[in-house]
Amino acid sequence: MNIQKQQHKNENIFDIVSPVYDQGIIGKWLFSVIKKTVNEVKIKHNAKILDAGTGTGNLFLILEKNKTLDLYGIDISKKMLNQAKKKIPHGQFIQLSVLDLDKKFKENYFDYIFVIDAFHHFPEHKKVMKRFRAVLKYKGTLIITELDFGKVFNYLFHVLEPGNNWIYTKKAMKNIFKESGFAIKKQKNIGIFSYVTIGLKGGVSNN
Repeated sequence: MNIQKQQHKNENIFDIVSPVYDQGIIGKWLFSVIKKTVNEVKIKHNAKILDAGTGTGNLFLILEKNKTLDLYGIDISKKMLNQAKKKIPHGQFIQLSVLDLDKKFKENYFDYIFVIDAFHHFPEHKKVMKRFRAVLKYKGTLIITELDFGKVFNYLFHVLEPGNNWIYTKKAMKNIFKESGFAIKKQKNIGIFSYVTIGLKGGVSNN
């Protein structure tokens, strides 16, 4: 499947699920993963933050308490973004593919980029990481939280979930960070099936 078809497929899927995305056990679980992710990051005041694959904007519900932050959320699904705008009317939400970040934002713009439960939907991860690195400031922080069910169940989830490009193990994600020029500061489990990887643009890896 080419990139355009995959992105269109993802857009259609999330447009359909947008009204119920936050509901039920899965919605509550996803919100708990977001909170756990934020707890792993010390965010400085007056920072510019990008939420890539923002969905219905739940990360902003947590971060907007700090009124000094400049928050941007991008997503490929217009209807998911409409849900986000209902929650946070003043939020800066933009319908945009991660592969087009350079068309909207200048280089060295963001202090932090969050990607929570979204990376496995992105095509061409090497290009995506290159875009992230370009728009991050020097010493900027990239935070990616992903699922990991183990090798066998990762493959099954990849096959069964619509729009799933690939599920990466912790080891694979660590390699992706390093190969993309990020110094890894932390990687840890934040729940039974989730882990966070935090990297720095510039600097030396801790592990």
